[in-house]
Amino acid sequence: MLDTTNRLDLTTKDIEMIEAALHTQKKILAVQSEAGRTGARQKLSELKHLMKRVGRARPGATCRTQVSWTQMARGFFAS
Repeated sequence: MLDTTNRLDLTTKDIEMIEAALHTQKKILAVQSEAGRTGARQKLSELKHLMKRVGRARPGATCRTQVSWTQMARGFFAS
């Protein structure tokens, strides 16, 4: 089955907020996956792919080594 894609006009702030929400969801799914919750591992995998796509869609993201302030803050405060 082919998935259709839609285009949205989002500001950089919108994308950062979406990335932060996806990061939180990733943590939740990681805990659920470790606890053996059915389907959590598959959802986690799908979420990771989505996060990569959102990161690539970020305006001005021309190279993979570019790191946002949000990502750096997450790195410092992640447990």
